[in-house]
Amino acid sequence: MDTEEAPIPTAGNTILLTIMAMAFFAMQDTMVKVISDTVSIWQLYLARAVIVLGLLTATMGFFRPMSGLKLVNPGWAALRSLFMAGAFLCFYLSMPFLSLSQAAAAFFTGPLFITLFGAIINRERVGPRRIVALILGFLGVLVIVEPWGERLEPMMLLPVGAAISYAMAIVITRARCLEDSAVALSTVQNVIFAQVALLGLILTDTLQPGAEAVAGYPFLLAPWTRADLIVWVMIAATAVTHIVGAITLTHVYQHAEASKVAPLEYSYLAIVPFFDWLVWGTVPTAAILTGMVLIAVAGGFVSWREGTPVRPRPQTHGEEPA
Repeated sequence: MDTEEAPIPTAGNTILLTIMAMAFFAMQDTMVKVISDTVSIWQLYLARAVIVLGLLTATMGFFRPMSGLKLVNPGWAALRSLFMAGAFLCFYLSMPFLSLSQAAAAFFTGPLFITLFGAIINRERVGPRRIVALILGFLGVLVIVEPWGERLEPMMLLPVGAAISYAMAIVITRARCLEDSAVALSTVQNVIFAQVALLGLILTDTLQPGAEAVAGYPFLLAPWTRADLIVWVMIAATAVTHIVGAITLTHVYQHAEASKVAPLEYSYLAIVPFFDWLVWGTVPTAAILTGMVLIAVAGGFVSWREGTPVRPRPQTHGEEPA
């Protein structure tokens, strides 16, 4: 199916499709959290990377403008992929300890760090309104983490670290990977993911952590396990939901201004509390909801000003990667 034949989404359909993509991403993250006490992150990473690479190969011609494998800067593409791997590792490693709402809110500070690093590394101009947005987003994180409270969640630093690592990947994309096609970048990224996963599995097998350590951090330290069929189905489903979500967003961004679409991606923060309640019966606290609103307002403003999506999306030829 060529993009030229696909119907151009109306304003209403743009909103609907964007929210649908965010729902797919939320389902993906919910499934990762569900299986996080069954298989290690390395096993999940390796299996998912292989499936995604297969899907990328099978769907390479789905969008004609994206079908090229142009790779001009392999070194920078690899470094970008390492930061992406770090982002997903930190985010997923927080899953066993945090609610989806907590992890998502912290991770969605990404656009704020993109603005900060863009100013420092790429010397991009940051006006006073974006500085206010950065401060507002930081306050949102403080409200969620509650460093002044009795129940400080150090694991909240993991999704914040994910946002920082993701921001570095985006800054590198802007500065050094403008000439590389989306399919090439996605391929390199998943090859790196597979290599990182293999290294993690080798280290786990070599170091052989004790039973107590594995019991405390099974998602990080558990060896390769013979998981049930339902677990493998869910791993495959995370790859499918990611690809479907990415394709949906690509179609929307091809026909609508990024500055109008990007803030809609914050609908993710409204969707994940539903999955928290549906699967685990967890209701976000007033502090978490307040922090999510502050982060969404700040990040949505930055995204609107820059046209920067808060999630990685495929890049079409002739457009600047966000």
